[in-house]
Amino acid sequence: MKKTVRAAAALLTALLLCSCVPQPEQTGTVTEQITDKQTEETTETETETEAETEKEQKTLKTFNNPISDKSMPDPFIVYHNGYYYGLATEVVQVRLYRSRTVEDLFINGEYKDLIKTGDSIGGSRTLGFNVWAPELHYMPTEDKWYVYTCACTNGYDFGSMRMLCLESEDGDPFGDYHFKGQTLANQICIDQTVYYDEESGNIYTAFCYFSEDKGQVVMLADMSSPWKVGTKRVRITYPQYDWEQRGTDKDNDGRVNEGPVFLKHNGEIYLIYSASGCWSEYYCLGMLHYVGEDTTKKNFLDPDNWKKSKEPIFSSANGVYAPGHCAFFYSPDGSEVWMSYHGMAAPDAGVEGRYAYIQKIEFDENNVPTLGKPLPRETDITVPSGQTE
Repeated sequence: MKKTVRAAAALLTALLLCSCVPQPEQTGTVTEQITDKQTEETTETETETEAETEKEQKTLKTFNNPISDKSMPDPFIVYHNGYYYGLATEVVQVRLYRSRTVEDLFINGEYKDLIKTGDSIGGSRTLGFNVWAPELHYMPTEDKWYVYTCACTNGYDFGSMRMLCLESEDGDPFGDYHFKGQTLANQICIDQTVYYDEESGNIYTAFCYFSEDKGQVVMLADMSSPWKVGTKRVRITYPQYDWEQRGTDKDNDGRVNEGPVFLKHNGEIYLIYSASGCWSEYYCLGMLHYVGEDTTKKNFLDPDNWKKSKEPIFSSANGVYAPGHCAFFYSPDGSEVWMSYHGMAAPDAGVEGRYAYIQKIEFDENNVPTLGKPLPRETDITVPSGQTE
């Protein structure tokens, strides 16, 4: 009897337990409903992400090099308060361009002529021809902008080639300018650039000088004012390597160091210059790195404190020949450094075929600039970071 009762109780308990367990069909239905809901949510999220990515891609404007529709050697670009400002060699004038977008600067940008052949440069003198390599620099010591260029001061006579300076009337880079003077009187020199050192408060300059025994060399000097080269001048580089001495052929003298420009990044200072004949396909860029303890005149003007690269840092590639005479500018948001330079579409294009190019540069872990190679003309280049138009 006890066994029968225990058996009945066990059977009843088993039946009750079975009634609490969902049937297989119910379990499958619930799981499928949860999975379908998660899938719908995931799909919606992925669709939104893809839409945002596609929208972002559509808003990233691109352009192709070159950014000029005619020969524009020695392009120099500055970004300031919402505008890009640009100049280039135009032989008979210094023309200042302005644009909200860098790719339109030299093609559709507004412009004004600051000085042109025939204009007065003091006394009875007028500006001649061969107006080359203009640059635009702001000098906090004066709260004004300065344009540095070089030109013949007597027609086409190269013996009268001088470095010249224009000064803005106020702090507006696109305002009026007046001729300030020769920065180095009675000396044939070209391609002047300047560097204001915030640490020392000194103004330094580098320029190309024509040496009787070394060819075209780069000199480094202090400036007693933004418009006058000081008395301390030293030769900082000359064409010593084969890649700095090439013309169109072995009989063509291509011993050239010219077009210097300063580049400062994270406390490191560099001087980038152009080497070999600008009329040849071998034009390229070389570099000097400042390794002095500080930027006092004694150290900054010591040639031993400038270490020269033994190889070019930027040269012909990807169908772009003779890339050189560069300059550097920041993107609108300050996060990127860009380089402007001129290049040829053919190895024999000559000085009339040098168009303006730009591309972003990088720096390695030691803050050394890595310029890479000229980008092919068909490359789609994203506009500088922070450019909104």
